[in-house]
Amino acid sequence: MNRRNQQLHPLAVLYSLMANRHLIAQFVRREVAGRYKGSFLGLFWSFVTPLLMLSIYTFVFGFVFKSRWRTGSTDHIEFAVVMFVGVLSHNLISECLTRAPMLVVGNPNYVKKVVFPLETLPWIAIGTALFHMLVASVILLIAILFWQGHLPWTVIYAPLIIVPFLVLIAGLVWFLASFGVFMRDLGQVMGIVSSLLMFMAPVFYPLASVPIKLRPLIMLNPLTFVIDQLRTVAIWGGQPDWLGWLIYCAVAYVVASFGLLFFQKTRKGFADVL
Repeated sequence: MNRRNQQLHPLAVLYSLMANRHLIAQFVRREVAGRYKGSFLGLFWSFVTPLLMLSIYTFVFGFVFKSRWRTGSTDHIEFAVVMFVGVLSHNLISECLTRAPMLVVGNPNYVKKVVFPLETLPWIAIGTALFHMLVASVILLIAILFWQGHLPWTVIYAPLIIVPFLVLIAGLVWFLASFGVFMRDLGQVMGIVSSLLMFMAPVFYPLASVPIKLRPLIMLNPLTFVIDQLRTVAIWGGQPDWLGWLIYCAVAYVVASFGLLFFQKTRKGFADVL
């Protein structure tokens, strides 16, 4: 399949991942190892950081502010655990979006190498962020097990919810990585956008507490559906909203397809700018 056919093929997004999966895995391992290189605890920091975060959330919101996720609840741990699901989801997309504008700019050598598949850079960034989310998720599952005494069997649906989220992120990163080459201020803007995504999603509050008139706006946030569904399957033991999931999958793939197409169309000008 030549490059032009790849761009127009309806499965181009999946092809960009599967055809270069070994290269992506190699770069993800290198990035993860490089992030902790030279530190005293090394890779163990990936476990320590989320554990400290969850401990601080539990102390501050559970014992100091006495926050409760559900009316009438007396559980000190509940709010921290439920909120942690939202924090992990936000951290995943935030790390990818804030890195996106510099993905191409920060790797000019790859731009000049015709044989290097530049479209893999977003997958590498996503893979690195996903690794840290998975490590933190282990801490989360242990906390849920400690808190509830069991893990809901519906937690097996969590990967299904994450997959379209990753596809959507890939599409956004392709757009931002391309724009970042021509608009260097975009990196500064994404920090603000990341904060808006966090506060305009039910990370620190339940969706039910949002006024009905504002809920459509909150639902437009790509984080909202993912956070709500992850809490449903991993904490409350409920079934996913399958219709909503199918719609989310369709939207995510459309965004990713256009993102990849835009990236491939504009990459011709990367070398001139860099």
